[in-house]
Amino acid sequence: MSGGPVAVARRLLTQRSTPAEAPTLVERAVALGRRNPVVVDAVLAAILIWVAVSWTLEGKVPSWNRVPALVIAVLAALPVPLRRVHPMPAAVATAAVALVCTFALPGTFAAFLLPSLVMGYSAVAYGPRWAGWLAVVVLLVGVYGPFAVGGPANLLRSPGMTPLALVSLAGAMALVPLVVWLLGSLRRAAYRRTQDLAERNRLLEESRRQEVRLELLAERSRISREVHDVVAHSLSGIIAQADGGQFAAQRDPAKAVEVLSGIATTGRSALADVRGLLAMLRDTDGLDGDTGGGDAARPQPGVGDVPALVEQVRTGGLPADLAVTGTPRELPTGPGLTVYRIVQESLTNVVKHAGPGVPTRVTLHWSADELTVRVRDEGARGPVPTPPRGGHGITGMRERAALHGGSVETGPHPDGGWTVRLRLPLTPTPRGDR
Repeated sequence: MSGGPVAVARRLLTQRSTPAEAPTLVERAVALGRRNPVVVDAVLAAILIWVAVSWTLEGKVPSWNRVPALVIAVLAALPVPLRRVHPMPAAVATAAVALVCTFALPGTFAAFLLPSLVMGYSAVAYGPRWAGWLAVVVLLVGVYGPFAVGGPANLLRSPGMTPLALVSLAGAMALVPLVVWLLGSLRRAAYRRTQDLAERNRLLEESRRQEVRLELLAERSRISREVHDVVAHSLSGIIAQADGGQFAAQRDPAKAVEVLSGIATTGRSALADVRGLLAMLRDTDGLDGDTGGGDAARPQPGVGDVPALVEQVRTGGLPADLAVTGTPRELPTGPGLTVYRIVQESLTNVVKHAGPGVPTRVTLHWSADELTVRVRDEGARGPVPTPPRGGHGITGMRERAALHGGSVETGPHPDGGWTVRLRLPLTPTPRGDR
């Protein structure tokens, strides 16, 4: 996982899109219609009723059926407001009115024609897949029904109507349901594509949030380990030196002054490390023009700082020594910091669990492809302070080692005491560099 919370925030800042143009009046109207489909379709239903009533009053419906036609115009258009939210129930209601009137009230075709076409389109566009073929069948029945009731023979007796003209008329009428089905299918495809794009965007956004969350959790875990290692080690050293200073003040005031000086040095070092962590969290470098410096610019400790660390704890009263075997090598920042922090945490645990006067040995063994670090104490020889439960030291050491392909083993030594062993794989060095 690369970067941390600040890096994630920086990426989000750099990925900001340019300000969008203000939507036009038409775009606002379309957006409003999509948010309120029932209201828009209610307006459409009112228009359909007005057209059907106008056709009826203009004489497109026989005079003896005008009153029923007006009622049919209203009944056929009433389900239209629900054509998108409940397409199938609304389509079935309109189809029932149309089919009943087709065979029971001949001549009222104009009253329910437009609502039937609109609801057939809506069933194809917004209903289930099988609704398309059902809508075509219902529309065909509605189109040919009036002619079937009247009889083709009556049509042939009409002025200028020939068998060829009748066949042409029947074919042209069949195109109406097919056109409705085609338009509904195109709208259905566009609607499905819009839904798929919306779902894909939702999944991408969810994936981005999960990625940011994982990066934040990884960064929080890393900062938690750093704070634990820095603060726990420094406070343990200060406590051990302060305990020793109490006895030294009674017997050798000069030694007490030296111990107090060591406490001050340890405290300043811990304060500098904490300031460095806080500066890293603020990440002022690059965001507000700060070029870094001071504590924030201090390099991270590495394997080369282990001797100074051992000397520091020895000054604090822990009789520790260091042994190095093999040929030391330069390590990258990450593995080097891992070695330093694990040694630091191990020495801190010796002070907390075994006491400040326990002889301890730190060993660095370099081989061709692995660095083995061992920290072993000889065990407590008297009452020791009881550390609080629930610590995260060993867990943090194992997490650090795992980040670089290593492992940490802890446990009692057969000859007494406790041992911490780190095994860290090394990148092979070319022969010409050895």
